[in-house]
Amino acid sequence: ERFSSTLLIGRSIAVRRRGHSVDAMIVYSKRWGGLPLVFRIRGTSWPYGILPAVVSAITSLVLGSISEIEEVMSNRTLFMDHPYPFQLYAFIIGFLIVFRTNFAYQRYWEGRGTIAQMASKWLDGACMSVAFDAPGSVAAPYLDGIGDPSQDGAVTSKKTPVGAPSHDEFVANILHLFSLMHALALQHLRADSDLDNLLGFSMRESVPDGSGVVTKRLSALPDSPVHSDRFARKSFSRSLPDIYREQRLHIIGNLAKEEREALEQDGSGNAIPTEARVTMVESWIMRRLLARQKHEKCDMEKTSPPILSRLYQVISDGCIGFGQASKITETPFPFPYQNLLQIFLWLYVFTVPVVMNAWLKNSFLRGSLTFLAVWCYFALNQVGNNLEDPYIPYDPNEIALQHIQHSFNAKLLSFCPVPEPSDEEPTILNRPSAMSLECMTMPPTTTQSTDSGLASNSELSDSSWKQASKRPIASASSQLALADPSASLAAIAAVTAASTASAGSRSGSGGGGIAS
Repeated sequence: ERFSSTLLIGRSIAVRRRGHSVDAMIVYSKRWGGLPLVFRIRGTSWPYGILPAVVSAITSLVLGSISEIEEVMSNRTLFMDHPYPFQLYAFIIGFLIVFRTNFAYQRYWEGRGTIAQMASKWLDGACMSVAFDAPGSVAAPYLDGIGDPSQDGAVTSKKTPVGAPSHDEFVANILHLFSLMHALALQHLRADSDLDNLLGFSMRESVPDGSGVVTKRLSALPDSPVHSDRFARKSFSRSLPDIYREQRLHIIGNLAKEEREALEQDGSGNAIPTEARVTMVESWIMRRLLARQKHEKCDMEKTSPPILSRLYQVISDGCIGFGQASKITETPFPFPYQNLLQIFLWLYVFTVPVVMNAWLKNSFLRGSLTFLAVWCYFALNQVGNNLEDPYIPYDPNEIALQHIQHSFNAKLLSFCPVPEPSDEEPTILNRPSAMSLECMTMPPTTTQSTDSGLASNSELSDSSWKQASKRPIASASSQLALADPSASLAAIAAVTAASTASAGSRSGSGGGGIAS
């Protein structure tokens, strides 16, 4: 592959073709009237309504089997002449479930949006870090890429004038820090504090050939995360730590021993909170960029300070997105709402059989309709349960953080390669334009003399400005074809000399002034 990004995409497609399912949200088909959705079990919520529905149906059958209770419930004059009072209670529960599901979806969508904002801002920061530090020349319109091989296959790497790390080494370091910061942020969102769940991989890989070992430009990402088609990720025998060990987050470069010690404990031996780990790595990135700019005499110091300040701004903006995502993790759905909803639902389980038995005589209809009514309410309620905690991997509907980290690493590595300039035809970026030639042939600015001395450019009289505006900016020689650069340069020199002489003669006749 010419670009590593193409190789990464190819590997991901190969994983799909082998029959695995990528660890992302469920992509479903709407064909055939939605029948494929009816028979799909993984990721659905309706099984969670079976148990309370069965309990309610059994209650209905038990009440119908007791003759004394059946006789009382069958008497509509003395027991229940209309189901309207119960309908009010059922409507209230229905509205509570709908509102709660809507709130849960808003939390889910906000959680996904804040992660996207966080990642996009940090990617902007990583891209600026790579671009601002990249060396280059006129022959490299996109500046130098990372890991460009020389003719003998070795990777070119030059130290800075003061012996600091080369551009390739700096980029490997900065991409590692951005990948680490993003992975730690995802760990905090899913309440995972185990650093062993971070799995590093090298940016480069060595493959043997006929003459020895050749270092390739960039190594490919690990295979895209996959999972099996089991009914649910979390079962009664599997805890979240076990799931996290299966869903390790890849980072570019290995976690160094010194980094691990700083991230795990403070000076007193206390554990570092997962959220503080993210801000710690953010400070490492800021310090690394400042050290590169101040002390290492690299190309980054040539960047204009107002432009360079945007680099630090986008990193800060990404941390704002992380804070918004953390708000969802640290603030659960309000307990009073959830508590009342569960109480009302279980009261519904034991009141529906009474109403059904009062208005239905057939035992089969009593049991089946009671089952359906309770099953629908609990299944809909489970949709809100699935969505309100978007980062905890209870089931396949949660946000696939492992896949997001995989995508983030792929985008980081995409900043490394650049197109190689062609030797046959110069790029447009290196060609002089007709506008640049016209600007080169503009006559020099003249100054007017006064009794007290020479006047500055800002004190030109209105008449001199009008004369300058009527002067032709470029002669016909500036419109020469670019096919003969030497002839164009000679014409430019001739026009410039003539303009200077003409300006000097006008200035001398006006009172002994001189040409600027």
